[in-house]
Amino acid sequence: MRTLLIDGDILVVSTGAALEKEIDWGDDEWTLTCDVKEVKATILATVKRIERDLDADASVICLSKGETFRHQIYPAYKAGRSRKPVGTNEVKRWLIEEHGAKFKPGIEADDVMGILATNPRIIKGEKIIVSADKDMLTIPGKLYRDGEIITVTPDEAELNFLTQTLTGDTTDGYPGCPGVGPVTARTALLTMTGAERYDHVIERGKRKGETEVRWRDINMLSRWETVVSHYEKAGLTREDALLQARLARILHNDDYDHQKKEPILWTPLT
Repeated sequence: MRTLLIDGDILVVSTGAALEKEIDWGDDEWTLTCDVKEVKATILATVKRIERDLDADASVICLSKGETFRHQIYPAYKAGRSRKPVGTNEVKRWLIEEHGAKFKPGIEADDVMGILATNPRIIKGEKIIVSADKDMLTIPGKLYRDGEIITVTPDEAELNFLTQTLTGDTTDGYPGCPGVGPVTARTALLTMTGAERYDHVIERGKRKGETEVRWRDINMLSRWETVVSHYEKAGLTREDALLQARLARILHNDDYDHQKKEPILWTPLT
């Protein structure tokens, strides 16, 4: 049994945007319109095609609706996102009420896919996430993106998650650690190289004898402590690093309380 976990947010927005049309009414009056029936039909046809291409037995469309826990802990989250296509809310309602699409209040489609992919009971058999979003590289398991199915190991998922914690995500509106790009972040995490502050005494020149703060590379005991050390080097705190990690963390099954129906904020083991 092979089940696809489809990123419904991307599917709905990309389909709606492609089918939106401008109407010029004259006198500089323009409106946007969209045939929602066409959007719905196109989405169903797209899902069927993906199922056929990936030889899947079933699929689950996953959606976001409303404010999430990330907005609550960081109000600027996704504040710069552009408007959604005309009819987006109606299409999502239709998918949920008439086609069994899944959403959970307070979390995003990414989280729903992450929970379903890592829960051993809800969906039996093989599960493949279908999404172009790089955030899904933080979920261990199978992922279909860029035309191929790839397997993300638990170690790769952790590495990708902590890399994103350091680099942030401009699309989602959280900054990460200032001055740390993808190459620096990944290299530091792979080698567990952090930064240590020390006082350096200047030995020559006009400032001879003065002391200034410098940083040197140091081997860390864990990837998380590596992340924290880079935040501290940037003049920030462990709490700043933890906030960014909670924004970057796409929920796994263990990050969600199924009884209370609420996320469990990520906390490092060390």
